[in-house]
Amino acid sequence: MKILTSPAKLMNINNSTSLLKATTPKFIEEATLIQHYLKQKSPKYLSELMAISQKLADENWERNQVWTAHPTAKESAPALFAFTGEVYRGIDAKTLDKESIAYLQKNYRILSGLYGLLKPSDRVMLYRMEMGRNFEFEHYKNLYEFWRQRLTEELNSELSAKDLVLNLASAEYCKVIDRKQLKARVIDFDFYEMKDGKMKTIVVYTKHARGLMVRFCAQTKAKTIDDVKAFTLENYRIDESLCSENKLVFTR
Repeated sequence: MKILTSPAKLMNINNSTSLLKATTPKFIEEATLIQHYLKQKSPKYLSELMAISQKLADENWERNQVWTAHPTAKESAPALFAFTGEVYRGIDAKTLDKESIAYLQKNYRILSGLYGLLKPSDRVMLYRMEMGRNFEFEHYKNLYEFWRQRLTEELNSELSAKDLVLNLASAEYCKVIDRKQLKARVIDFDFYEMKDGKMKTIVVYTKHARGLMVRFCAQTKAKTIDDVKAFTLENYRIDESLCSENKLVFTR
């Protein structure tokens, strides 16, 4: 099984753990290439590219200038602990035990605009480069064009035909994977809130639920689709009437 999520804009490299031995990302050479071009871009360009304030653009320009492929422990953190957005609040990795962390190291991967595909232990620095931004470099029109074949092949190298891919990434990030080339079944997810008898999608809750699903799989050592269907954290329950062959729907 492979579980996929997006990264997060919010990061904290002061977070760490003794349960993971830090590793170097598989695609660190590719990340270095992207950063080579990013370092040449002005704060104004970054502001326009990522639709962020000048203050954030200045901050990320500074991050780009000091980025290195081989950071020290003080300059980086394992990816599972470095990202701190809503998905990662749902995972709440700092409260997971050794066995759960080991499960995630084997089964969980984070899609990244800069680093490509990250294992929980992979050392990352503070950065901001969303997959969906139209960043052009060399002959590539965007990051999808740069990453799609690389990441699809890497996932396939870790998969067998009997495996499942749990897609808990956002639409922006999961588009980077060529599903037609994947040799395993992909399962999508919807999480709904019941309000006044109607199902509603509330983005912040959906993000949190994606993290909760990652946490649940780690805690229960999920292997099969039935294992995943048993998800009940924070009052979510599967609604079989809304599910399809390759989509699971949970409501609360």
